[in-house]
Amino acid sequence: MRVATISIYKQATYQLGRLTSDLNEANEVVSTNLKISSASDDPSGMKQVVTINSDLAALEQYQVNVDQAQNVLTTAETALDTMADQLSEMKLLCSALSNASASYQERSNAAESMSLYLDGLLDLANTDAYGGYVFGGDDNRTTPFTYDDDDNPTRVTYNGSSDPVNISTSRNTNISLDCCGSDLFYEDEIIVDATNNKIVFTEDPGTGDDNLITIEATITSGTYSKEELAAVVEDTLNQASNEKGYEVEYDEATNTFSIGTDGSRDTPMSVTFEAIQTETVRISNLKTDGENFKNEKINIVNKTALTEYTPVPEGTKPLTFTYTEDGTWDVSNDPGYGLPSEIDASVNSIEIDVNDDGATDIVVNLNGSPEVGDTVSFDILEGYENASILPDLGFESETVILETVTSDFPVSEKFSMLPGLSVFQDQNDRIDFTETLLDGGGTSVQLTAVIEAGTYSDPDSYAEAVEDALESASAENGNRVNYSVVYDEATDSFTLSENTKTGRQLESFDLLFSSGTNADASTAADDLGFNADKDVSSAPQKGKEATWSIWDTIFDLKEALENDDVDGIQRAMSRLDNHYESLTSSISTVGRIYGSTTTTEATISDSDLTLTTQRSTVRDADIVEAIMDLKSAQTVYQAALSSTSSVMGLSLVDYMS
Repeated sequence: MRVATISIYKQATYQLGRLTSDLNEANEVVSTNLKISSASDDPSGMKQVVTINSDLAALEQYQVNVDQAQNVLTTAETALDTMADQLSEMKLLCSALSNASASYQERSNAAESMSLYLDGLLDLANTDAYGGYVFGGDDNRTTPFTYDDDDNPTRVTYNGSSDPVNISTSRNTNISLDCCGSDLFYEDEIIVDATNNKIVFTEDPGTGDDNLITIEATITSGTYSKEELAAVVEDTLNQASNEKGYEVEYDEATNTFSIGTDGSRDTPMSVTFEAIQTETVRISNLKTDGENFKNEKINIVNKTALTEYTPVPEGTKPLTFTYTEDGTWDVSNDPGYGLPSEIDASVNSIEIDVNDDGATDIVVNLNGSPEVGDTVSFDILEGYENASILPDLGFESETVILETVTSDFPVSEKFSMLPGLSVFQDQNDRIDFTETLLDGGGTSVQLTAVIEAGTYSDPDSYAEAVEDALESASAENGNRVNYSVVYDEATDSFTLSENTKTGRQLESFDLLFSSGTNADASTAADDLGFNADKDVSSAPQKGKEATWSIWDTIFDLKEALENDDVDGIQRAMSRLDNHYESLTSSISTVGRIYGSTTTTEATISDSDLTLTTQRSTVRDADIVEAIMDLKSAQTVYQAALSSTSSVMGLSLVDYMS
């Protein structure tokens, strides 16, 4: 059979091309150590490689997240540690300044240092890491804590989020960093102890000063949430009260407490809660110069005996005792007790009987033996006990008053001119009001009481007409509340309340003298003796926002130091203890979360190794086998070149021979 030269050439070229491709592939496998470089090499294998690469990229991002979380947590722990140290310093300072040996000037100087503590704590609370604020929650681009006034701050505002930052550590797992400033620096619980366990109130049944009853109730010591504190204060009031019916509530939405009554009293009543309880006495500025004295302490045995006070300011003429050769103490600067010029000395203390009744009233423990010329001096100051719970409930004024709705000014002159008070239709016959039912019925829409037009010759008849008008409007609205409108001749005023003997009970009612739809048209407020430019509510008294924050404590401590208020300093000490415990607990929580990130980090590392091994199994070449394949391809290629060269070198003469 005759074979054309061109066919032989084409066949040889094809074979050489194929062998060249095999050689290149074998060479690439050896040089890259990859048996799959593209989908054409192994479509199924390449799909596995792509999936594994995607998983490895996700693991890399998770590792970045963990690194960032660890940086934030480390920064947070350092800041919280430093804050806890500063709180410890303040606690030690308070302990020293609440002691009798501290002077007014020392407390005043310490008050100035509170601004430095505040600035330092605020800077720590605004610590940033990774370009965001550590304690700002998931809104970490906004400065979380700011003063209300940079020059003269009185409060600190939290501007961050209450939601924590969450980081993704796997497709289905997140870690919460739990570093929200709203949780860390604002307490949800409060310690009630001897510094804040009193509530003093005076009940006035409206029957004269002789029937005023002042009650001092003690709240059981313990740690309470805000809801629990409201409940325990309410129970304490009702157990101590002769009248009962008190209600204390906490509103989570506004973070406020309120004190009111449940409307069950038979008669109108006024109740005054006092934040400052009992005037008392305290010792200050205790000074000694004896070299043998150590840790001197002074104790008031009988406060009632201390009725005379040393001159102010402190240190002007303190009561002074000088040890003599006779083994007695010379007395100087007696503020008016009539003390003897010398008193006997015991081994290491001074016992003082200020009222000469044979009993010791003041004891100075020197913890050491005096020497001739040693002196001991101190001031006796007027003070007060301030252990009220009211400030913790958000009531900042010295008194909180609950009372029935009563006229602002006398009303008898309205009826003094004959024939009496005239009520005209659409002029002074309308009172707008709302009702809030005690049984959860909510607040009613605005109701309008229409007083019957006519002339009323005396306050009692007018009071009856107003009462009928209120009850008619309530009945038309379906509430059927019975009201009591009474004229009190002694105070020359009207009192408006619900009649608790009949009808549905109210939580409160509001007289809309200024905001009602008939406010401009009706002058009924003036007829009743009320100021027409303000609404009147029988609702409970509501305090300001109860934040219980580190900042509030330091502001209160600063004020107590400025006012030489030892009770306030001791109250701050108790609250600082609570803040310190919270911070140390938070530090432990941060450490626990950091520990979980290290566990996650190990898991990510293990997963990375597993996936890398899987990818290597699918994609990577066996280098020994690849080299052998390359050598084999080279041999075949060389043989093919040699054969092709021989065949392509034949001529027509070779075929003819």
